[in-house]
Formats: sequence, structure tokens, C-alpha cells
Amino acid sequence: MVFALLCLISWGAWGVVLKFAYASSNWLQVYFVSSLASFTLALAVFGVSRGSLSIDKGLYLAALAGLLGGAGYVFFVKALETGKASVVIPLTALYPAVTAAMAAVLLRERPSPYQAAGIVLAIIASVLLSISR
Repeated sequence: MVFALLCLISWGAWGVVLKFAYASSNWLQVYFVSSLASFTLALAVFGVSRGSLSIDKGLYLAALAGLLGGAGYVFFVKALETGKASVVIPLTALYPAVTAAMAAVLLRERPSPYQAAGIVLAIIASVLLSISR
């Protein structure tokens, strides 16, 4: 649970720090430097953990996941460049609803009634967040 809370705090601060970065840098600079910092951290974690790589199906899927995550990050920084952090960040944080829907179709996972209600409420939340009045 400690790691989940650290993740929550890190990701919560992450979007706001990015928004501040736009005060003096353009989206491409912000994207490049923040991605480079993230890659540097990944190298450090891998090095400290003394990990090894063996080429298998899992690594190809990990590469695909990295590409999808990276593409999402490009879209995120572009959205944050022009949008309000108070709208962009909560809206993009609804991605677990997409994961749940894909898991239901591709992995044949069935959400419980409470989980299904949560997905529906998340969709409603995304609509409400996108309305600007």
C-alpha cells in the first residue's frame, strides 16, 4: 500500500509540475526532457536491481505497452499545453475504464456489478469534465 500511496503522490504532483514547465518551455521541450528523465530513472532502477533481459514474447508485449504509454504521454502533454490542468488530468485519469472494457473483451474478465457501476460513473464523469461552462 505504501507504493500505491507514493504513486498517487508522484502522479498527482507530476501533472501540476508539467503545467508549470509550460511557463517557460514549449510542449516538445517539456515532452523530451521529462521523457529523458523518466528513461534515466528506468536505467537506474534496472541497474540497481541488477536485472537481465531475455528476448521472449513478454518483452515484445512490454515494448508495445511502452509505445502505447509513450503515445498517450505525447497526447497528454499536448492536451495539458492548451487545456486546464484541472480538467485534463482528471479526464485522462479515467483510463482504467478503457482498461476494464478491454479486459472484458480481450481477457474475458467480467466486472462485478459494483465495478460495472464504477465504469458507468467514470464515463459520466468524463462527460461532465468535458463540459465547459
